[in-house]
Order: sequence, then structure tokens, then C-alpha cells
Amino acid sequence: MKMKKKKAVQMTKDNLIRHDWEKMPEKLPTLKPAFRRPMGTITAATSSALTDGASAVLIMSEEKAKELGYPTDITMKTWQFTGIDPYPELLLAPVLGWDKALKKSGLQLKDLDVIEIHEAFAGQVLATVKCLESADWAKKHLGSDKPVVEGKIDLEKVNVNGSSIAIGHPFAATAGRLVTSSMNELRRTGKKHAICSICAAGGLGGVCIIENTPKK
Repeated sequence: MKMKKKKAVQMTKDNLIRHDWEKMPEKLPTLKPAFRRPMGTITAATSSALTDGASAVLIMSEEKAKELGYPTDITMKTWQFTGIDPYPELLLAPVLGWDKALKKSGLQLKDLDVIEIHEAFAGQVLATVKCLESADWAKKHLGSDKPVVEGKIDLEKVNVNGSSIAIGHPFAATAGRLVTSSMNELRRTGKKHAICSICAAGGLGGVCIIENTPKK
């Protein structure tokens, strides 16, 4: 790769990937909290890395896509944007979005084949799953006696190809990456429904459900 006024640089490996994994069981417990020291539980090892990246998403009607020659096998079934008091639940707004998106789509948890949850931190995914399954959380924030989802979330469906901790988190590009990853996973597996759950700074969240309808 040529750079102005600098020597050429040869890219040989992804420097986000750690190769000293044999040492990790011993090293990870010794890392200091990145936030709310000294009692915090989030460390550098359980946080996504800020990486370079860009994404663009082109959305149009099925008629227009056919006219322009774009594939029409993936459709946006529904979407929802939400907000929550950023303190103390900064990154939990997507949980509210799940409730509205599932109701608008007429789907239930059992109908979701692929679940993509933005992994800003490992704790973010765990907290989202816990709140989705919690009747107490639903009562407090939605006035409902039932949790947002019925039953337990199958973690085998969550971030099946890795998420932001493994791949990186380029701000403003991650949402496009999550949607694209979900689309590709539906195409690879031939499955039908995926949900993307994305938190954002300021207590904001976005959720969308996409549907795979292969054209014969």
C-alpha cells in the first residue's frame, strides 16, 4: 500500500487478532477495569476495538431493485428506533426495540433464525439477553407482566460469525456490517428471519428484522 511521502507498507496480517491465545486464561483475569474503577467488570479484553471501516446501505422498493438489476431475496420486514435514560442503562435501548419490532412483524422468538447483537462489550450482549428474558425489566420499562421474549434465547443463534469484539467496531459503520452479516448468513443457510440489535451512545438503539425470500 503506497502512502504519500512515506515508504510503502505491506499488509501481511490482521493486527486486531491476538495470536497469544495460550496465555489468555492466565492473563485476562489480571486486566484492570476500563470503566468505573476499581469495581468495574469491563476490561480491554471484553471490549470491542476501534477499527477503520466504512459501510453504505442502499434501500429501495422491490420494483426499483428489479428495475436496476439488484437481488430482491432479502427484504426489511420491520424496524424500530428507541431511546432510554442513558444512566444507568446506557446501552439497553435495543431491548425496547425488540418488543416493538416483534409485535409489528407478528413474529416470536422461536421464529428468529439468526440473532445479531452489536458486541460493543461482551457485557452488552449478556445484559441485552438478560433483559429480554426478564419479566421485572419488562414491567419497569414496558408496563408488561411478561418478558419481551418467551422462553430462553438460544445462544447458538447469536453472533454466529463473531461480532464487534472479534471483527472490530468502526463507528457509524457497524450497523451496516451487522445487517450485511445477517443477510449473508441467511443466504448461506437458507434460513428465513434475522434480527439485528444495535446500541448507540446517548441511550439510543435500533432494531430491524430482515427476511430471506429466495426468488425461484
